[in-house]
Amino acid sequence: MERKVKEHLYEVDLMRAFIILGVLCVHVISFYNLFTPFASATGTVYGMSLVALHFTREAFMFITGLVLFITYYHRSFKALDFLKKRFALIFIPYAAWTLIYILFSGTYLKGFDWSFGSVLWDFIFSVLIGHQFYLYYLVISMQLYVLFPLFLKFIQRTEGVHGWIFAFSFALEIAMMWFNKAVLQSYPMTHLPPILYFLDRYRDRDILTYQFWFVCGALIAVHYPRIKAYIIAHKGWMVASLISSLILLWGHYAFDQYYLHQDSVLSVLVLQPIMIPYSLVVTFALWSAGTTWSAARLKPHVTWFSSFVKVAAAASFGVFLIHPILLHYAEVIVYRLHTNATERLILLPLTILVVYGLAIVLARLIGSVPLLSYIVGQKSDPPRWLARKKRTESHSV
Repeated sequence: MERKVKEHLYEVDLMRAFIILGVLCVHVISFYNLFTPFASATGTVYGMSLVALHFTREAFMFITGLVLFITYYHRSFKALDFLKKRFALIFIPYAAWTLIYILFSGTYLKGFDWSFGSVLWDFIFSVLIGHQFYLYYLVISMQLYVLFPLFLKFIQRTEGVHGWIFAFSFALEIAMMWFNKAVLQSYPMTHLPPILYFLDRYRDRDILTYQFWFVCGALIAVHYPRIKAYIIAHKGWMVASLISSLILLWGHYAFDQYYLHQDSVLSVLVLQPIMIPYSLVVTFALWSAGTTWSAARLKPHVTWFSSFVKVAAAASFGVFLIHPILLHYAEVIVYRLHTNATERLILLPLTILVVYGLAIVLARLIGSVPLLSYIVGQKSDPPRWLARKKRTESHSV
């Protein structure tokens, strides 16, 4: 198979930087929303903000599929080498942060059992199901890596029917999201057999739940130049589609909240049918914005912004891993200040900026330390003493 030189996708850098910012916004707004009465004006604004920002999970998975297929589709591929490389970069941070979160939670949870056996059991259980904070995303990514060799062959051997694959995957995703919202949310899980109970309870970390986003990213990658050219030529349509999608989404939210009287959790649910087309439009709009910035990134008037995107994109994985701890301390401060509603409105954007900025700084610092950098998904040069030792050993052989 012809080997192509890997091209850096600058437009994806912008997507990474702002999608992780969106993730952080969701978590901060969710915290501040705890203080608002149900169906209040502030609560409604927060709910509208949350549902509008709930594209981030799907967009990240789209990027994962896109980058994997851009990297490997036109290259010679060895499954074992792929798995070794990918799992080194994802399982190390996954295991490390699972343990960090367990120990961190123990510092503020009353009655936490610090015995070795208890911590070890909690660690094993958490690793198996992605139980700690938001590490479920890494569980899904590892499932994709295991299936990727077969997935790659499937896409390569079906080039003539990619349009049909896209349509079927989209329809399947809509059907699954309808089933999730209309049936599973109200079905008593305790009535299910143990295996089905497990699959139902942890469906948010099952790769099948998000299959469309990996398929979509894969197919876009295969036909990248043509689709990218189309996106660039129709930027006006992307803006119009984004605005229309937001209006429809907020109308749907209002209908669920005030006509069907659904609770706030159900009305802002990530895994519901309307989020599929909406998230797809937002993802493409971000991609379109990324192509615009990519073309102008070296111009003098945008160099400051380009520097920010470069740093934020490189730190995005680390920000994802670090921010729950920073957010915890931000929440403690807000509680201890005994803030009123006006003060919380002022503190909300400040909390987002401070947590985002600190997380970027910490991710960059950790990523610059040899060996430790692996826990934020970064490879760095080994220490000089270790490099010297290896050179000495190679010369002595």
